[in-house]
Amino acid sequence: MASRALVIAGLSSGAGKTTVTLGLLRALHRQGMDIAAAKTGPDYIDCAFLAAASRHSAVNLDSFAMSAEMIHDLAVKAPGQTLIVEGVMGLFDGTDGGRGATVEVAAQLGAGIVLVIDARHQAQTAAAIAAGLAQQLPENTGLAGVILNRVASPRHQALIAAALAERRITLFGSLPQNADISVPSRHLGLVQSADLATEGRLETLLEAAADLVETHLDCTALFKAARPLTPLPSETSPSSKSRLPLNPPCQHIALATDAGFGFHYAHMISAWRECGAEITPFSPLNDEAPDPGADFIFLPGGYPELHLPTLSSAHNFKAGLHKAAQNGTVIYGECGGFMTLGQRIFDAEGTGFEMVGLLPLETSFAARKLHLGYRLLTPKHPLPWLGKAPIRAHEFHYTTPVFSAGHALFSASDASGKDLGDIGLIEGSVAGSYAHIIA
Repeated sequence: MASRALVIAGLSSGAGKTTVTLGLLRALHRQGMDIAAAKTGPDYIDCAFLAAASRHSAVNLDSFAMSAEMIHDLAVKAPGQTLIVEGVMGLFDGTDGGRGATVEVAAQLGAGIVLVIDARHQAQTAAAIAAGLAQQLPENTGLAGVILNRVASPRHQALIAAALAERRITLFGSLPQNADISVPSRHLGLVQSADLATEGRLETLLEAAADLVETHLDCTALFKAARPLTPLPSETSPSSKSRLPLNPPCQHIALATDAGFGFHYAHMISAWRECGAEITPFSPLNDEAPDPGADFIFLPGGYPELHLPTLSSAHNFKAGLHKAAQNGTVIYGECGGFMTLGQRIFDAEGTGFEMVGLLPLETSFAARKLHLGYRLLTPKHPLPWLGKAPIRAHEFHYTTPVFSAGHALFSASDASGKDLGDIGLIEGSVAGSYAHIIA
């Protein structure tokens, strides 16, 4: 269980947070430190890399979607004494009012903040920016120090180091300009860690990041910079309902889990298990049908577009879902899972592939349009497992429905409360939407 936390933050996306965090996690693991990892915000892909680097499970901590009690509970339950948290975007970047920003999570945890600064086009200004940000931090957190990234030369580093020293800001080290260790990208963000593991590249990447960090950064000082977790107020019970992301939908849950359906939130599945639900995995790509004894079948998001011919010919998988639907078993799909429950998916060239056909839906990668952002969802139908209160979720996809009919599942708004209309579909016991439910 975690008792201390350190947040690795940046001024923007691309500052080098991921390289530093992955490298630090693997380096500390190699040194035998008791660590765990987390990611601020809704990005489930990064969590898988953090888990691989730390060799422990990792969770999302999202101050927009989660209560303070839930964030604290997830942090405390981390499988390591010191929690290393990778931030998202810039330190203060979030929704309207800064909700969901990395700094909010840091303040709720009472964590120390390490600022990764891309120093390519600045020198002493980097120190001035760090000093300015330090003055803006909430009372419950503080700037532990700075890591410089993409430093051009020893002279470049010396200029910034002197300016930091003048302001009494700790410099944990500097990464050279030509030492970027990047994770390959795909249209929805990072390639999954499982993809790199299958190709034999994941461990090479993580070990290289650890070597880089150990060579250029003071890992011992970074580890010691973690601060004790702030306890919750005495009147707040961490075992209250506010710590649960969502009640278990049923007692026995069949969970699609493979390279095509890997985007589920770890905190959701763990909470269901803690409440006594049985989780039985199955693989659509291996043409496995869900357990016929399951009361609920969950198809999370993923990259079904990479496996369309395989999914199209997965007859046992499809037949199992149809039989479950005929028996009234609740079937739910998110994003890629939602698309798979539809009739057809068109690839980027416009070729259509037959899917499960339980929802009147056809989606296309040829008609690309980015849909991105937090969503507040209100169920339009009495589904006991979803409840009635607004559900907090996140949407991130490029596909477009080219055909959709039937009954909408949710009414939706964005993070600011702007009405987005109806989303998702429900037909009998089968339902789904593009949104990934967080809490």
